[in-house]
Amino acid sequence: MATTKVIKDLTDLNQANSESGLRMPTGGAFSGTPAEGMMRNDTTQDSEGSASTMQHYTGDNVWKNFVNVALPPTVYSFDLTNPTVSATKSVPVSYGNTRGTSMPADGTALYTTSLSGGNDYLHKYPLSTAYDVSSLGSATTYQTTVTIPDYLGGVIVNNDQSIIAYDPYSTSSWYVQSFGTNGDISSLQTASTYTCSRGGGDLVARSMIYADSQNKMYWMNTQMRKFDLTTAGDPSSGPQCPTAIPNTTDSDFSSDMDGGNTRSLAFNTDGTQLTIMGDSSRLAQYTLSTAWDITTRGSATKFNFTTLLGGSYDLFGLFPNADYTKAVLTAGEQNIIFSLSL
Repeated sequence: MATTKVIKDLTDLNQANSESGLRMPTGGAFSGTPAEGMMRNDTTQDSEGSASTMQHYTGDNVWKNFVNVALPPTVYSFDLTNPTVSATKSVPVSYGNTRGTSMPADGTALYTTSLSGGNDYLHKYPLSTAYDVSSLGSATTYQTTVTIPDYLGGVIVNNDQSIIAYDPYSTSSWYVQSFGTNGDISSLQTASTYTCSRGGGDLVARSMIYADSQNKMYWMNTQMRKFDLTTAGDPSSGPQCPTAIPNTTDSDFSSDMDGGNTRSLAFNTDGTQLTIMGDSSRLAQYTLSTAWDITTRGSATKFNFTTLLGGSYDLFGLFPNADYTKAVLTAGEQNIIFSLSL
């Protein structure tokens, strides 16, 4: 009696060095007398980078290729049901208090903004161990040269640390600067100015994030904005001032934040899960029926991290590793950051 093992996952039929694959050594294709249902390895063809193609015999002297469908990407999401804090770190700030925060995807650097004595600053802190805030090193600081009438807010750096952008308060201007040397904040080049006419508290981004492989940029102001970028990781390649996303004001999220304001946002890898952070260590999570479209969110699952974090903090950033098993959570002006195990 023959048995067949059935698995729920898709299998790459040409996968090498795996018991799950059917890739065979190179050599001539089977040329004996076939029987219906037989399989052979035809090395006169290739398939998805393999030097051969798997075929099955259907009778009437016909061999048909297996269609090697590319496996869909694994979707990683935030699981906030039972996190633990693996490390806590006070961010040493020489100039005022931390405001905006950003991290590249490899988790080896933290970028922040601050205001002191009427001057605005960008800071880069290295992490010798990715996503481990206890390994945070000393900052390299850059004083901005553009005219900013008030404090700097949100900041965003792309994954290869070649471009930084920031949005200050009390002005409709926001700025983009290239690095002369990737990751060297002291090498920042002349800032380019962009205009987004707004008013009141909407004049400053509390946080700025990339999503969808850096093809989208989102701002969290007193309402949210989405920038579709034509060049991944380049804020200047999108619109200067897209229309605010409907129903994303502080009041729209107030009950989900237990009365507090929203401060930042983050997505899972396929854009179907939205997590927002806010005042008093509050977070909320939503399923989006249309990927990356915040207007399609369902009801909130609420989280209170006060006990977990050991206090009430205004949360300005949540930065996950590749498989969402670790994250860095930043607490804005309170100069505290946390490493989470998820």
